[in-house]
Amino acid sequence: MNISLNLKKEDTQKITTEIELARYIMERGNDTGKMSEADRAKMEARINAKLQSGKKLSQEEMEYLRRYNPIMYAHALRVQRMAEAVEEQLKHAKSKEEADRIITSALNGISKNDPDREYIFAAVNRVVTEFHKSGAYDELPNTIDEDDKKKKKGGEVFSAAEDDEDDEFDLKNWSPLTEVYDNMPTFSVEA
Repeated sequence: MNISLNLKKEDTQKITTEIELARYIMERGNDTGKMSEADRAKMEARINAKLQSGKKLSQEEMEYLRRYNPIMYAHALRVQRMAEAVEEQLKHAKSKEEADRIITSALNGISKNDPDREYIFAAVNRVVTEFHKSGAYDELPNTIDEDDKKKKKGGEVFSAAEDDEDDEFDLKNWSPLTEVYDNMPTFSVEA
């Protein structure tokens, strides 16, 4: 392999091996020369502070981590993905009860031994706070049953006993095993 790179009229560099090409690419593609050690330390401190407070990192900060601190990048990416997963689940919650279950499950699901526990906890708390502040939580019915009852009776809430009168078949209390048990033969033994 013989590549001749003409960066400036007077500066010509010949690359003859793949190793030289890789070294050239790493040197030219690396912007660390533009950033002083103090600037890099400030950037990482700022990123670490944002992660500790649960804030979402900007594209620039993620790119910085990807290029210069891949281990921290992996941690930050994991934290952001987990927070986004909780956020997505909350968007699809059908009741306050379900939203509370999602939140509890997310927070309780963080292992005490997880190295990112502090960051994940902060990020999930940020998502929960934003969800509550957005008003989406307040618009949800307390339970899914309450919402279903409102729809059936045109917005009027009524008791579960009234609801049972209208149902021919109650799906909440049905399971495939119930049907099997009901159809099993019974035996009686006389003493």
